[in-house]
Amino acid sequence: MKQVKKAAIPLDLAGLGSAEGDSKSWRVQVELPAAIGTEDMAVPAGETLDLQVLAVAISEGVSISASGQARTQGECVRCLELVEKDIDFSLSRVYYYPDELAHLLNEVSGDSSMYAELDEVYQVCPDSRVDLEPLLIDAIVPQIPYSVLCSPDCPGLCPDCGIALAHAEAGHHHEKIDPRWSALKGIFDQEGDKNA
Repeated sequence: MKQVKKAAIPLDLAGLGSAEGDSKSWRVQVELPAAIGTEDMAVPAGETLDLQVLAVAISEGVSISASGQARTQGECVRCLELVEKDIDFSLSRVYYYPDELAHLLNEVSGDSSMYAELDEVYQVCPDSRVDLEPLLIDAIVPQIPYSVLCSPDCPGLCPDCGIALAHAEAGHHHEKIDPRWSALKGIFDQEGDKNA
């Protein structure tokens, strides 16, 4: 099995008993080392999250639940205006002991439907720490809207000048002439100049 990378958002499980059912809760503040989200909207890197975390010892490892609130920032896909949205998130995952995870991964190597959520990032490190970053990613990303809009009826940008139509004057439009008739426009302009 590959060596586990250093925890980006470590949580020390010291004080959690090893007997099945032992539990411990924390209220922690974590600073995100990297943005979490999609290309259109994310919780920015450096943002501080207040988390409520509950760890429960189980035979295979530790079940960890984390919940909190985050402010996401993004860009409206129609008008490119800044969009900010508060989201609530909550998720539980089992962090396996390394030997147990290796055993389970070996057991399911031929059947991907069994233990579909098995992932090496969800394991208890030898120093009794876990990395909360993958748990936060899995909790936050599904809360981000598929299509980010500043408002459901955002009219977007003017295709001719690029102004946000929500801020343009009523009836904003541009005179368009079919290029096939542009020669005639020149004739009419000349006629107007002769009559002036």
